[in-house]
Amino acid sequence: MVDERNLNNGFNNSMTANTVMQTPAPLSSSENPALSSVQLEEKVEEQKPKSVLKIGRSFYALELFWQPLQDVDDPIPEIRETIESDSGTNLYTIHYGKAPLYGVARPEKGHKTGQIAAAVAVLDALSEKSSFVAVFKIEQGWWFVVARNDLILPEEDVIYKTEQEARNAFDSMMTVPDWGYKIAPNSWQVDGAEEMELEGLLKRGTQARLLSLSAIRGTKVLLTIGFIILALVALGVYSVMLFVEDEEKTPTVIEPIIPQVTLQPVEPEREEEKPWEKLVSVPVFLEKCWNGAYQLKAMQIPGWTLNKVVCTQDGISTGWGKTSRPASRVAWVEAALKEQYRIKGNVQINATGTSATIKIAFDDLPKIVSIPTLSLQKLRRELVDISQALSMSIPLTEGQVEVKGVVPPPPPGTQAPAAGEQEVPVKIYRYLAFSFSSAMDPPAWEAFFKPFAGLELTKIEYNPTSDSALTNNWKYEGRIYESEKKN
Repeated sequence: MVDERNLNNGFNNSMTANTVMQTPAPLSSSENPALSSVQLEEKVEEQKPKSVLKIGRSFYALELFWQPLQDVDDPIPEIRETIESDSGTNLYTIHYGKAPLYGVARPEKGHKTGQIAAAVAVLDALSEKSSFVAVFKIEQGWWFVVARNDLILPEEDVIYKTEQEARNAFDSMMTVPDWGYKIAPNSWQVDGAEEMELEGLLKRGTQARLLSLSAIRGTKVLLTIGFIILALVALGVYSVMLFVEDEEKTPTVIEPIIPQVTLQPVEPEREEEKPWEKLVSVPVFLEKCWNGAYQLKAMQIPGWTLNKVVCTQDGISTGWGKTSRPASRVAWVEAALKEQYRIKGNVQINATGTSATIKIAFDDLPKIVSIPTLSLQKLRRELVDISQALSMSIPLTEGQVEVKGVVPPPPPGTQAPAAGEQEVPVKIYRYLAFSFSSAMDPPAWEAFFKPFAGLELTKIEYNPTSDSALTNNWKYEGRIYESEKKN
């Protein structure tokens, strides 16, 4: 697998210095006597990169299509799926920030390999706060970019030709509360907004450069061909060795025939599968729930409010309620999910059209073995001590899981009993269940869960109505299994 972090960070300063924009040479009236001065200006304007900003010796790409990155360990498949859905592009970039995301670029807009994603640079420069809406005056017009909860919104990295278009887009975002930064020209006189220098933000932020997906494809093809050639060579050498060995064989000696004795295979004694031998990886579950919840919260659907988000080991489920806005429609929910944000899930609309629900499946959560090490008594003492240290309530209840054992095979020479006549053994595994609410995001609790072997997270709930540091808008539920050893 290609390490995208190394690809993004591997472009050093010499890359920036040696990157040259392949723009056509300027036209002159002497070279094109048939063109009028107006036509000549239009022709020159067409040759300029539409969505590329040059500052010093660096080129910045604007107007990328952004998406949250679901699989941080193997991002290429989902990026390839997005790229292959649009034949006009093969360039992308990845940003491993607080909320990982990737952007897809288009060569027709002047985007080229090695250019820096401008939106990521601004996002990183303003990382002190998780959300911003910004407008900057540039040569091509007015660049408008928006980030919510550390995610660049998919359709909000755009260049408007006129100031009025940019102002309209900015004003529409002002209906959404809790912006960390509001950046606009001072002449607009927007309450709470400030004007910032774009060049300074770009130079201060991360340089996430554009990469070509075709280059990765080509590398994989070459590796595949190389392996095939090596296999063929090895097969040829092996065939020659067999031929030489066959030529040197001595005359066959007839051995006496020994009667064969058929041995009955002995089945190994099987054991029941213990519940902690197939636990979902806690760090992966935390990360997927966190990314999914904030992706849903970042969606802007006019006239609809996001309800509670519930994460289980099967996936994420949530819904939207229709507000009092008369013009809001159920079609906007489906369009936002499938077309704008490209979220795969089954959308259900109620009969009156006032609520919509969706379930997004987790089909790739890894399973691990985590053997418990503590008794229920010690688990309870540890969790009570932690709750007192954190000054928070952690309710604890004891429970058990019954697992049917494996029926042992009958002794040799005896007949197995008929179905239903032999009692199936049952093994009981005890656990300590916990639940608590917190204002801290799921990744912050990974260090808390990590020391407990045999821990299983069963549910995470997120209440999006408030992101205040004083509001317990996250709820965690799980269980820790008791050790089989008496300790």
